[in-house]
Amino acid sequence: MKKYLGFIAAAFLLIEGVGAGAAFAGDKYGAVATGANGAYGYAYNYDSRAEAEYAALANCGSSCDVQVWFANACGAVAKGGGYLGWAWNVDKDLAQANALASCGNGSCEIAVWACTDR
Repeated sequence: MKKYLGFIAAAFLLIEGVGAGAAFAGDKYGAVATGANGAYGYAYNYDSRAEAEYAALANCGSSCDVQVWFANACGAVAKGGGYLGWAWNVDKDLAQANALASCGNGSCEIAVWACTDR
């Protein structure tokens, strides 16, 4: 009987450990890239930071750089009057407000925003 209970306890701990790993594996990533002449690209809901950054760069075009990445949050890009601003936050409205503030021009408007599913 003790062996049987030990087996059940070991199986339970193994299952719990796998479940905890799955929670961390569920993180979703996003990124924003910008470039010359107001170019920008963004990506969200990727399984890794590297994948999100690669997708943002691919959407931006040549001569772009990743400006910000985020996990389980929102990102926003503001654009206007030849200026760009970007930001991230766990709250969509704050991400947008911070992007507008970093844009540096009163004519800036939110060009795009995205939030990961998690």
